[in-house]
Amino acid sequence: MPKRFLIAAIVLLVALAGVALWLDRSDLATLPLAAKSHATVAATAVSPGALYSAKFSDLQGNVQGLGQWDRKLLIVNFWATWCGPCKEEIPILVKIQEKFSGRDVQIVGIAVDSSLNVANYSRSIKINYPIFPDEVGAIAFSKRLGNRLGLLPHTVVIAPGGTVIYNKLGVVTEAELVDIIAKNAPI
Repeated sequence: MPKRFLIAAIVLLVALAGVALWLDRSDLATLPLAAKSHATVAATAVSPGALYSAKFSDLQGNVQGLGQWDRKLLIVNFWATWCGPCKEEIPILVKIQEKFSGRDVQIVGIAVDSSLNVANYSRSIKINYPIFPDEVGAIAFSKRLGNRLGLLPHTVVIAPGGTVIYNKLGVVTEAELVDIIAKNAPI
C-alpha cells in the first residue's frame, strides 16, 4: 500500500508541475515578438505609481520606498538564502552594481527570507546594493510584477519613470544585464 501511495504522489506532482509550466508559458503568447526574446514570466500591469509606492524595511529596520530610484534604471531581484540559483546570480549582481555605480543604475534585492538569514548572508559575500528582507510580502510583490508561480530567482528591470522593460524568472546573466543597461542607461 505505501508503494502505491508514493507512486501516485509522484505522478500527481509531475502532473501539477506540467500544468504550472503550461500556465506560465501560455502568458508569453500574448507578448509582442520582441518582448518574447527575454521575457520568461507574464507581462506586468503594475502602474508606475503602485510600483514606486512599494515600501520595504532594510537590514537596519528602516522603511524605504522604491520611489527613491524613480529616475534610475532599477533592477529588482527577488531571491532567498536557501535558493541555489539565487546564490549563483548574486555575485553577478554585485559585479554589475560595482561596474555601473557611476551611471543611473540601481540594483535592489528583495529577499524571501528572514532578516537574520539575509543579514548574515549579505555580510558573508559583501552585497553592495540595498537588500530588503520580507518573508511575507516579497512573493506577493513578485507576483504583481508577473511571477504568477512565485518562483525564485525573479528579476525585473524598470526604466526611469516606471515602465517594466525586462522580466525574467531564473538566473539572469551578466551579458543580459550589460545589454539592457547599454540600451537603457547610456553614458
